[in-house]
Amino acid sequence: MKILIINHRYFVSGGPERYLFNLKELLEQNKHVVIPFSVRYTQNEKSEYEKYFVPPVSNENEVYFKDQTWNPKSFFKTIERLFYSREVYQYLSTLLKDEKPDFAIVLHYSRKLSPSVVEALKDYNIPFVVRVSDFGMVCPNNMLIRENKICEKCISGNLWNSVRYKCVKNSYGASLIQYLAAQFHYLKGYYETIPLFLVPSKFTMEKLIQAGWDENKLIHFPTFVKDEIFLNGNEKKGKIVYIGRLDEEKGVLFFLHTIKLLQDKERNNEEIQYVIVGSGTPEFEKSLKEYSESNNLKNVLFLGKLSKPEIDKLIQESLLMVAPSLWYDNMPNSVLEALSMGLPVIASNHGSFPEIIEHYKTGLLFKAGDKKDFADKITLLLKDETLRNEISTNAKQFIEKKHSPKKHYETLMNICNKYFNLQ
Repeated sequence: MKILIINHRYFVSGGPERYLFNLKELLEQNKHVVIPFSVRYTQNEKSEYEKYFVPPVSNENEVYFKDQTWNPKSFFKTIERLFYSREVYQYLSTLLKDEKPDFAIVLHYSRKLSPSVVEALKDYNIPFVVRVSDFGMVCPNNMLIRENKICEKCISGNLWNSVRYKCVKNSYGASLIQYLAAQFHYLKGYYETIPLFLVPSKFTMEKLIQAGWDENKLIHFPTFVKDEIFLNGNEKKGKIVYIGRLDEEKGVLFFLHTIKLLQDKERNNEEIQYVIVGSGTPEFEKSLKEYSESNNLKNVLFLGKLSKPEIDKLIQESLLMVAPSLWYDNMPNSVLEALSMGLPVIASNHGSFPEIIEHYKTGLLFKAGDKKDFADKITLLLKDETLRNEISTNAKQFIEKKHSPKKHYETLMNICNKYFNLQ
């Protein structure tokens, strides 16, 4: 089959893009032709199909809103991409006419591409599915979190709460525009034209159903881990690792608070090194480092962004990983990859984590936002080597059974056959 994959970025900037390239490789290994469609950025991976990529709202080296050059043209295009973009429709239509894909998988399309993606696929009779990797369909800030606490007002009430509480960039204006765009999408019926939604987490499915979405259009479709990740660990070097975005909702500052608690309670083993991998806004990164320095946190190391081989090596060397997310994190790739290599994970007890971490069997869960409970779980695993080894074995077996490439591919092909009569 010719399979089109649509995403607003064509380089690895986070979990969805990691999934994109893993899926592309998996499909190509199974003799499918994979055609990407994205926004044209200088950071993109090279592709023979990049001539079809749509121009960005501003410059090609400006990926994120915080870096965007603002002028009347870029402002208009930003608003257009939130509501509906004729430009994106035309670029995608050209690709569809020239390449004639058999099937399409849509990842992130809102804000940078717009629902014109959905309309073009419908107009050209291309069977397609949309993968849901956040809560954007029921929450304008995508994360069901406000002031670093879980907030479900838009699920149980209506989206106007996002304006009332300035949920988008802490701005009434930005929140109002996002609200109006969402209402426009509902009014035009864009969501109703989507045949199926593939949802990595059962928890996310429950929240969508709670918000009124048709459960018959939602399919549980867990993320997979590449085969070559199933490796034996190297010699452990006393590291506790966090890997992910450096954002407050990911619990990075909370992790530092917990390290301080361990240090203050004299439970901080000086042989242990706390390694933080990832990047965020310069302001937030600076605040993390300033907190660490001002509180004299021992053995905290900020490594910034690392390559995939460097991350794999770090995982193999570490004693355990932490995933202290304050928001309902939606099955992070870094956690799945850590489990696949037998690295015990301590995670918040909400969101998708209880689906992949069985307490005391494939990892440990702590009460989300409770630094004392988090510190207790870290101390327990550091002291109990037998428990770490048991968790390591169980975690690897769990990933091989539930999140293998083979299972993922077979499930996707079954969906294509069952719902779209594609072989």
